[in-house]
Amino acid sequence: MSKRVVLGFFAGVRALFGGVGFVVSTPSAWGWAMIPALVATLLFGGATVLAIWGGSALSERIVTDAAAHGWSMLGMWVLRILFWALGIVLAFVIAMSLAQPLSGFALDAVARKQELALGGRVWPDQPFLPSAVRSLRVSLTGLLVGLPILAVLALVTVFIPPAAVVTVPLKFIVAGVLTAYDLLDYPLSLRGEDVGARLRFIAANFPAVLGFGVAAAAVMLIPGGALFLLPFGVAGAARLVKAGEKGGAG
Repeated sequence: MSKRVVLGFFAGVRALFGGVGFVVSTPSAWGWAMIPALVATLLFGGATVLAIWGGSALSERIVTDAAAHGWSMLGMWVLRILFWALGIVLAFVIAMSLAQPLSGFALDAVARKQELALGGRVWPDQPFLPSAVRSLRVSLTGLLVGLPILAVLALVTVFIPPAAVVTVPLKFIVAGVLTAYDLLDYPLSLRGEDVGARLRFIAANFPAVLGFGVAAAAVMLIPGGALFLLPFGVAGAARLVKAGEKGGAG
């Protein structure tokens, strides 16, 4: 690969919003960009139906077994609603967790289109299964590294409340870097970069990666923002990688 240069904090911010502009202004990318939200909606709908069915069946069985102990119809409905609520929460978690890896092929397509728009080369299509497995592996790696750090910061905040002035911004920064690592996987995977090369890119351009991640984390504060950020973030990540190759801000 061509030599990369260190990019500044605001190069990362510009890359993210440049990705937003690219997706919004490129009709050929709209279909691919909609796939993560569509997949999440289908997963959530299917899991919710199963949760309601399962919650109803389970609550009815419990109440039937406990009828001899004076359970009322009201008790059955309270239990049923509790199971429904827990099931819907679980359905949401499942949908949000699986939507990204199952949409990996679409996000790869967004990255390729952004690369072409920036004058990059034509990258080959990624097969669905390897793309999904790679995306899931990267997401899990980020969680395995990031969650313990976030947990420690949360514990420090609980036991030493004044430390919140430090731990809260640190948690936001950690979340941003993890988000950037996740999104940068798409353009770097197109190049066949291994984990070591990805970490070197992040280390060499950390100010820009931090700017990109902080801006992405701010978008994720909006309810549902994490899901809708995906295609914009992937396009922004492609811009950031390309900027490092060209020596510009993208």
